[in-house]
Amino acid sequence: VMTDKVSLEVESYNSGILRKILKGEGDEVPVTEVVAYIGTADEEIPDHGDQVLPEETKAEEAPASTESSSGAIKVEEKSSDAGNRIKISPLARKIAGENNIDISKISGSGPRERIVKEDIEKFIAAAGSGEGQRIKISPLARKIAKELGIDIKTAKIQGSGPGGRIVKEDIIAFGKKEDTGPEAGAAPGELKIRSRTELVGMRKVIAQRMSLSKSTIPHIVLNAKADATNLIELREQLKEGVLKKHGVKITFTDLILRAAAIALRENIEVNSSLQGNDYIIYENVNVGMAVSVEDGLIVPTIFSCDRLEIIDIAKKRIELIEKAKTNKLTLEEIQGGTFTVTNLGMFGIRNFSAIINPPQAAILAVGEIYLEPAAVDGKVEIRSFMDISIACDHRIIDGAKGAKFLQNIVELVENPAMLVI
Repeated sequence: VMTDKVSLEVESYNSGILRKILKGEGDEVPVTEVVAYIGTADEEIPDHGDQVLPEETKAEEAPASTESSSGAIKVEEKSSDAGNRIKISPLARKIAGENNIDISKISGSGPRERIVKEDIEKFIAAAGSGEGQRIKISPLARKIAKELGIDIKTAKIQGSGPGGRIVKEDIIAFGKKEDTGPEAGAAPGELKIRSRTELVGMRKVIAQRMSLSKSTIPHIVLNAKADATNLIELREQLKEGVLKKHGVKITFTDLILRAAAIALRENIEVNSSLQGNDYIIYENVNVGMAVSVEDGLIVPTIFSCDRLEIIDIAKKRIELIEKAKTNKLTLEEIQGGTFTVTNLGMFGIRNFSAIINPPQAAILAVGEIYLEPAAVDGKVEIRSFMDISIACDHRIIDGAKGAKFLQNIVELVENPAMLVI
């Protein structure tokens, strides 16, 4: 289950058979609304309409068995006689739904005349030579065809699945054939679409939140360059000892998180939020760190970061990143942030401006460390530098306040001994 912040694996408290699915993948469902029923094979399931498969839409009043390929998937649960429900295995029901089959027209060969997988496959095979029947295609194949812009009604695709059913591999093979065919090139001025994918889940939430941030929060971006030579030396001093004693590798992200927490404690106006007409300054310094995951970006929170030593921050960073990568973050771990730090230095990015993570009022962006000649005590030396920027909500954080905070960060980077005091 995916919320607007995180994906959660929900474990069923009861055993049984997944009897009916009311909501499909990508559907937005209000909290407490039923999404599926689990029960015994013969247990009567409450009536919630005919929506029983993830990709179906409500069918027309006419029997679904005579609809064309554009018709909705519908598996009817009609009574076979005097009030008895049709007995069918979950797998058979799934296959029937994927092939738009009216199960009331099938005789079961299983125990107590229960319809089993073989009955559905025989029905599909028997109907294979019929005229004007629906195109048999799996939901996944249909989805891929839509993304590739393939019209399954006009495209001559030979199905390799049971009963000539079109499966994923058939669509992919057809798409490759079309791309290399004599008419693969687009006409002059025509854009050829490689794929079209609807934004869902985390990607959709990210798009909504970033649009909200840029359209409602007037950003002011301030940039600074810090001499990171001493910061590198401090990390080298800490790295081996901490790794040997605690089994943890100190990174530059840990040091920047520590610097941000200290600076927030000294510049409380930045540790804030504008909610309606209320300008809120937080007591807690809860620093979020942007973590890249497969489907997008997530920002877990290090709570009371200003009270943690560097080693504690490093341990928490490792724990949260591991949870983020394995989709095991809890709601509590991604809420309550008052400020965010994002670091793209590991990707070779020297500087960038980040987008504020609402409802927070500021975000710190850190780039890679690079070498540059600099004048030191009248001599030219090669020093290490780091570009840092802060984006602030200009409605509540003036340029001077943001500049003071950024200046504080630069001081901590250039005099990193203050990070371990």
